[in-house]
Amino acid sequence: MTTPPDHAWDDATRALLDARTRAVAARSTLLGRSDLHDALGLRVAGEQYAIAAHAIRGVAAVSRLTALPHAPPEVAGLIARGGEIIPAFHLRVVLGLPLGALPEYGRIVLMGDGADALALVVDAVEHLGAIEPDELREPPDGIAPSVRAFLRGVDRRGIPLIDHDALLASPRLYVEIPVPREAVPRPAATARKNPR
Repeated sequence: MTTPPDHAWDDATRALLDARTRAVAARSTLLGRSDLHDALGLRVAGEQYAIAAHAIRGVAAVSRLTALPHAPPEVAGLIARGGEIIPAFHLRVVLGLPLGALPEYGRIVLMGDGADALALVVDAVEHLGAIEPDELREPPDGIAPSVRAFLRGVDRRGIPLIDHDALLASPRLYVEIPVPREAVPRPAATARKNPR
């Protein structure tokens, strides 16, 4: 099938095609990305959130998490994945929510690559399917400001969509862990004489 030349379209048809083109372009740029349609659901502190599926590298069981002594409350520990040691953070603390006990069947969500790789501890992960960018609306007033700062909007089901770029830029994901030093220095090692 061939496309008719431009001069074959009348003004009304051309105006309709131009309007449709602008509408499609507006939909794909509303969130800044056209590939945010497929989403994963993250359950955190009893609430469900969505995040773009393309932002997630993988999901692991919490049992693979190694605790890190003297770490601040947002640091859940470390996880080894594909030859990398990746820091893991409690998403609920990053969102400014109170820290609770780790859920028995919690999950670790892996994000970022290389030096920017990190993991987020959540209660559960599920597939949500499509989130239409043009259906997002402002988060309701009842959402805490600490959470609202990381949201792109709320979908038609009332599920808040996390802005993964804002989340990865959060200062709560950059911490220095103080290493305790001994108060009294150890004496210098001495060689033992052989008692022969």
